[in-house]
Amino acid sequence: MIAQARTLTLIIATLAALLYSTAGAANTPGPVDVLKTASDQMFKELNANRARLSNNPAEVQKVIEQILLPHIDIIVASKYVLGKHWRTANKDQKLKFIRQFRNLLLRFYSTALAEYLGDQKGKKLDPGMIKFKRLRASAEDKDVTVRSDVIPTKGEPIPVNYHMHLTKKGWRVYDVSVEGISVITTYRTSFGSEIVANGLDSLIASLSDKNSKFMAQAPAFKKKDKEKKSKVN
Repeated sequence: MIAQARTLTLIIATLAALLYSTAGAANTPGPVDVLKTASDQMFKELNANRARLSNNPAEVQKVIEQILLPHIDIIVASKYVLGKHWRTANKDQKLKFIRQFRNLLLRFYSTALAEYLGDQKGKKLDPGMIKFKRLRASAEDKDVTVRSDVIPTKGEPIPVNYHMHLTKKGWRVYDVSVEGISVITTYRTSFGSEIVANGLDSLIASLSDKNSKFMAQAPAFKKKDKEKKSKVN
């Protein structure tokens, strides 16, 4: 149960944190309000459509593409992931990396979330499992960390931090830390080793290969890909 709770933590924390409705600069909701609304919307969507989404990563991907992706600061996340290598990359490499990194996150979390929902066998997820803490920041801060605890059915609360910054379109999440482990830092370490050993182009090719394998391993993705090709032909 604890392992499942941690799986849900990583999925919900990463996805829910990045889901919110945009607002004008004059009435931009605060970062905690953004996350609370996001959490409620995510749980509502998952519970209302769990039968359709369970073990169906292609359907989960549609939901994420329609609701989530427009609000992810993928450019900033990509820049932080590449770190010093971003400065030496040319425009074409940056665009290719952003595309492949986006697809990797999308397909990984779509597959993981679809499988998790399938394992729950129709059980509803409890929105109350995420408890947000009071924000430690001033009104002038443009970059903040929102802290929360995810309460599993068994075991100790799991700390989850959301790293957010204020943009022209409102507050956006660019990183999530689960139990002190940053998603961005984890990828930066892994990708950095690949870049040093084989170069950025090799990393991009590797990500492209992983994305292709995700599609090949998930029947729903494979079917969706075939449908796209048939339409082109």
